[in-house]
Amino acid sequence: MVIDHFFIQYKKPAQYVYWGENYLDIYNASDSGKGFTKTHSIDDVSLLEMNTSGFGDIARVLTGVDTGIILNSSAFIFNIFEFEKIPWQEGLKSELVEWRLKKVFPENIADYELNFFRLDKKRILSILFKKSLKEHIENLFRENGISLTYLGNSTVEMLNHLVKLKKDAPEFFIEIDKSLSISVFLGQGLPYYIRKFRADQAADVVSEVTKTINFVKNSYSRVPRTCSLMIRRSDIELHTVSDELSKMEILPLDLKNSEQFIFPHKE
Repeated sequence: MVIDHFFIQYKKPAQYVYWGENYLDIYNASDSGKGFTKTHSIDDVSLLEMNTSGFGDIARVLTGVDTGIILNSSAFIFNIFEFEKIPWQEGLKSELVEWRLKKVFPENIADYELNFFRLDKKRILSILFKKSLKEHIENLFRENGISLTYLGNSTVEMLNHLVKLKKDAPEFFIEIDKSLSISVFLGQGLPYYIRKFRADQAADVVSEVTKTINFVKNSYSRVPRTCSLMIRRSDIELHTVSDELSKMEILPLDLKNSEQFIFPHKE
């Protein structure tokens, strides 16, 4: 499962903008040609409140090359659906996913970009992203003469990397970006449960993770024993959460080069 061509037709960018809760980081291809290096950080910038003129100040920092944007998961809606049988025909598959979404999602699906990806013989990962936000992002780049060739999501990019690890992947990972946390539970690198929550203190993160682990145990009959943490721009300290997880007999796994996991996986 590699989720590619994500919302905007993929063309390999030479630089990326990671847009977090109220900041953005700019990354350019490293001189070695391996991975990306952070070159600029800009604080106090809200994507939802950003206008074309305001983005012009950011555009002046960007180099004039093909650019990708990676967003955290605040604006994305994830669902994992299980079916008795998944049809091979894309049209029927789409109808099946939309039918299930309408049962659980209160808003008009027509207002959202829908991407879905088959995980295995019975499960599908569905991802919703508001069309108006996608158009807003495209307009910001277009009006400022920046070639936007990729729009991605940090959680999805993490999944693309971890699925390659299979049995060596952690049994769940937690992304923390300011107050936003997302926990993703995996079986051989494939997600089976995803939950978002907000917490400003390490104790609150641990409390929410504990609730989530108990839910997973009761609902999926799985007892996760390993976890990886990705913390960006947060006052929550990595070792504080790791220490609490260790007390719960959950082994923190350090993923090598994990800072590059927000960028598309190289085949």
